[in-house]
This record gives sequence, structure tokens and C-alpha cells, in this order.
Amino acid sequence: MLKKEIVIDMSEVEIRAALLEDGKVVEFFFERFNEARLAGNVYKGTVENVLPGIQSAFVNIGLDKNAFLFIGDALLDEKGKGRIEDLFRPGEEIIVQVAKEPMGTKGARVTTKVALPGRYVVLMPGMDTMGLSHRISSAEERERLRKLVEKLKPAKTGIIVRTAAEGRTAEEIKEDIEALVRLWSRIVHKAEIIASPALLYEEASLVYTLVRDLMGEEIDSIWINSFFGYQKLRDFVGSIAPNLVNRVKWFESRGNIFAHFGLERELERALSRKVWLKSGGYLVFDRTEAMTVIDVNTGKFVGKKDLHETILKTNLEAAEEIARQVRLRDIGGIILIDFIDMGRKEHRKQVVKALEAALSRDRTRCTVIDMSELGLVEMTRKRVRKSLDSLLRESCGCCDGEGRVLSLETTAIGLLRKIEEICGHASSTVVGFTVGQELGAYLEGEARGVLENIEKLYGKKIVWKVDGSLSPRRYAIAGVGGEEIKERIERVG
Repeated sequence: MLKKEIVIDMSEVEIRAALLEDGKVVEFFFERFNEARLAGNVYKGTVENVLPGIQSAFVNIGLDKNAFLFIGDALLDEKGKGRIEDLFRPGEEIIVQVAKEPMGTKGARVTTKVALPGRYVVLMPGMDTMGLSHRISSAEERERLRKLVEKLKPAKTGIIVRTAAEGRTAEEIKEDIEALVRLWSRIVHKAEIIASPALLYEEASLVYTLVRDLMGEEIDSIWINSFFGYQKLRDFVGSIAPNLVNRVKWFESRGNIFAHFGLERELERALSRKVWLKSGGYLVFDRTEAMTVIDVNTGKFVGKKDLHETILKTNLEAAEEIARQVRLRDIGGIILIDFIDMGRKEHRKQVVKALEAALSRDRTRCTVIDMSELGLVEMTRKRVRKSLDSLLRESCGCCDGEGRVLSLETTAIGLLRKIEEICGHASSTVVGFTVGQELGAYLEGEARGVLENIEKLYGKKIVWKVDGSLSPRRYAIAGVGGEEIKERIERVG
């Protein structure tokens, strides 16, 4: 069985988390001070317009852009039929849930098929269905849970049994269902008394949703570097899985928790176009408007036997690493993999099976199409959140978008995290730094409150100034000390 660990880095500017399997990171998660997570939130919205031609509607839920509702995401009539123009009309108020975060120029994608996740089940009001997690492999346990939930399931309500329900008692599952039914009642009541557009239910913050969704017997430890966060997380785990409380561990070191677990290096690697394999082969990731293309190359690997064995070994290693990188980078949509050409049909089947086996550990739904004779594999992965690249980087303004650079926000958060680390370690009272024009504008605007919070939290005076000689997004730490730091900053420019 895989050894699984969660590592959580909490700071004033950002919460970062990572999921490790046998010591290798497979997923990253981020929650930033100025960016709310929307997926899972439930809103009362107003239908702005209905488009029969594409069987879709646009719904105002109070965001910058109207949300998109496709007919496939709408609850149909009692016969399971319906056209978008029959189900909704402009001006109508409806309850929707965000299924996909806004991405680029697209608004959020919403659904009227609300799904409320609990510890052991997911409740789906208005959908008279039942399903079980495919990760519950025992036929006997699947049958036990199916019979149990059929007795407990409220009328006209769907239930999906989560992996965590495996081995749980009837009473535990009953309590989970009843808690979710009460939650839905509160949401409906709030919708009756509040004006549209309005937020009816907000999904819990990153730390709690992550732990709720992943916490189980298979999680060996959860490391967190904030003592306050550690205490709250122990209380939370105690409420959902008391027997696992001792797996929550406080990272007492004053050092960087991500650096300690080797995650800073892996984060940089996950943004690289080229990824080296242990054998000497390598992968190349290229993103287009329509898809992500992954190219497999033998590189330095020449093998010890014949050419067929060399190619097979490289492709098998690549299949395992591709599955990890797809999770790590959170790549969604269509993915085209160009494996090295293999002349033997059995080798092609072997590589596809290896890819499918590695992808089976992914919590996001993936579908693999068979390999062509040219070595091409087409696969899809459900897109829910922004990819790691979209979250942390942006198109380069100096080359008309041909390249990718760290976004202004990512650069600013890196500086703020560094300032917070210095404040936490230094005994001096003043911390000073200089920044370029763009970074200065960001700190004066969006990040002003964060700097003030850091000052209050650590009892330090933070002084800084824009230095015209620095590149727009560069910064320089002037030092820590007393009044001499202020004077040094004042002399800049």
C-alpha cells in the first residue's frame, strides 16, 4: 500500500499544500489571500439569457462574468427530458453550484445538480440515484454499503458513497447523511429569504476540504507548520475521524516546510517544459489552445539490449511519470501523448496498461484511448481547477505571449513569504527592501493589507521603496536592523 502524506504550508499570504505518495509529490494545492476558491460554492442566481441554439443559459451569480449553464448540467423534468428553453426563462431565480472555476476569458461553469460532500457520502438533492466509489474494490463491501444506503436514502435524493465509507458502521453513515440533509435545508431556507444574486453556501477552505476528502486510514501523516493551524486541524480531524487525530503533526522547525520535504524543487520542476526520466530519457510538455501535447524522447538512454527493449523501457518509465506530472500540473481537457514508436503490438498494449494503472491513482476522472500504430495516445482528464501553470505563470509581455513567465502575483507572493520568514526569524525591529515599478504598484494596491498584517503579527516595522534602477518585477532585501535600515531605504533613488 502506498504511504501517503499531506504537507501544509500556512502563511499570511498563501496556503500551499501537497500530497505525497511514497515520498513523491503527486498533487499541489494553493489558496491565495486575494483569490477565493469558487468550485463547490452554491449560489442563488438569476437567469440572464437562454440560448436554445447551444442549449445553454447564462446565470448572474454575482461574479464579474455570468456563469455558464449547459443543458447536460441541468436537472431535467420527471421523465428525464427537457430543452433549455423549457427549463429556464430570463429573469428566473435558480439555485446553482459552481462545477468549474472561471478560466481565462470564460466564466464559471455551474450546475443545478447540487452535490454536497460529507465525510462518507455525497448528497445530491433532487436526483434519485445511488452510486459507489470505484475505489471500493471488495464486492462484498460494495453490496453491504449499497443495501445500507438504500435504506437510509431520503426520497428524491441521490447518494454517492465515498471511499472513506468502507468499513464504516450504519450509524456513522446515517449521521453523515442526516447532517447533509440539514445543510441542504438551511441552503433552501436561505434562498427563500435572500435576494439574488447571493452566496448560499461556501465550500470550506483549502485545508479542511483537502483533509476531509483525503483523510482516511491510508493517510499516514499530515504535517503543518502553523501551531494555530495545527490546533484547529486537530479539532477538525477529531470531529470527523477521532482515531486519526495523532496523524496530524506540527512541523516545529522555523525553516521552510516545503524546502524540507523537497517540494520547492518539485514545484519548479512541475513548471518546466522538459522533465528528465531516471533512465536518461525525457518528456516535453507543450500547451496549445485546444490540448496539451506530451512528447517522449529516449534522450541519453541507449539501453543494454536491443532497440525494441530500449524503447519499451523508456515508454514504460514515461507512462508512470506522465501520470504523475498530469496530476502534479493539474492538466485538464484533451491530452495527446506521443510515445516513441514501437513496432510490436504487445509492447504498445503493455505501455497503455501501464499508463492506465498509473492514472487509476488519480482522484480526477481520466479516460485513455488506445494507442495508434504511430505511438499516439489520446486521453482526457476532467478540468475542475486552473492548471498549475495557469495559476502560477502568465504570458510573457516581451515576446507577445510566445513564452511563459512567473505572474506578477506569484512574484509578489514569493517576496511576501520571504519578508514573513525574515520577520519570524529576526530579532531586529525593522525590515527593509526595494522593488521595481510593477511590483511596487502591486504591493501598494492588492497586497497593502497583507504587509500591514505581517507587521502586526510579528511586531516589526516594514519599510520599502520603489527603485527605478530595478527591473519592474525585481526586488532586493536591504536588510534587517534599526533606524539605519530606514535611512538606507530613504536614500534609494
